Amino acid sequence: VAHVDHGKTTLVDELLKMANSSSSSAASSEDNNTDGAADDAETADLNRLMDSGELEKERGITITSKVTRLDYNGAILNVVDTPGHADFAGEVDRILSTVDGVVLVVDAAEGPKSQTKYVLSRALGMGLKPIVVLNKADRSDAATRIESGQTESDLLDLFDALGADDSQMEYRTLYASAKSGWVTDDMDVAISIAENNGKLPDDAGDLRMGGLLNAILEDIPPPSVHWYGGSDSNGTGSAKLADAFDAEPFSMTASTVGYDQYLGRTVTGRIYSGKVTNGDAIALLRRGNDAENGGSSGPTTPVSGVFANRGVSRIPLDPPVASAGDIVTLAGVPDNVAVGGTLTPAANPVPAAG
Repeated sequence: VAHVDHGKTTLVDELLKMANSSSSSAASSEDNNTDGAADDAETADLNRLMDSGELEKERGITITSKVTRLDYNGAILNVVDTPGHADFAGEVDRILSTVDGVVLVVDAAEGPKSQTKYVLSRALGMGLKPIVVLNKADRSDAATRIESGQTESDLLDLFDALGADDSQMEYRTLYASAKSGWVTDDMDVAISIAENNGKLPDDAGDLRMGGLLNAILEDIPPPSVHWYGGSDSNGTGSAKLADAFDAEPFSMTASTVGYDQYLGRTVTGRIYSGKVTNGDAIALLRRGNDAENGGSSGPTTPVSGVFANRGVSRIPLDPPVASAGDIVTLAGVPDNVAVGGTLTPAANPVPAAG
């Protein structure tokens, strides 16, 4: 999340390159005959990949949120690139409900701006864990602001003014240039790069985007999931093993609804409980005034596809199974589903809220 043009999309592109490079290296170590040329070409194509819409390419801004999945060091990270323009603030509101933490990107020279305040207020209000990235830190006008601590002081004041709790105030700060593909937690290194017109020092060590990915793995909590058993009525009792969560009834909130000429209506969202696979019969959960009737409403349809995004390419999961915590796209969903609706099994629905 960030103010418009502070570098979110470029940063996500670099994370995709890093994850792609990590996966390629792992594959190469398993197969000595692997030719890396194709992988290098694929990595080179990941430039502003997330701004895939025609209007986004024309205007150079993100208009709709994009979800992608990164495989890094054996972990799966769901990453959402959000709009930064105030006109699309509602899009940010909707998508923040699918994540457990945010990377707040701030131009190191400009400092926090109006949309920085808005997206941060929404993230803090939802209890999300933040990581701060001071981007464009290689610019000469950023060196003075970094060295004086002015940008960081402004951010600290903003966090405090927006009511951040103690854990949210203890955020990690990284310095980066998404355009040049480096990140560091060392302020002196960032200042040195800025003062040397963006040139990286010879003794800087590994400044690749793995530093940010490692920070995400360390600071952002794993996805929270819902379950309906336990030792108390709120379902917050004894701990459960991972397999037990899969036994819970499936529920998924629709963040975006689309249409594919081959797949029909599709829904992208986060799975909050249970698991889903091809052939599962699902329906829309009753809500509002209909909730008192319980169960699901409308037609029941069989799931015909379970997909994840790599970049902006939608790929079928193999096997076609997704569990609580995953952000996926489902095909074969009821036509009456809308943004904000909850999908659940027709035969064993989750409890409906009144």
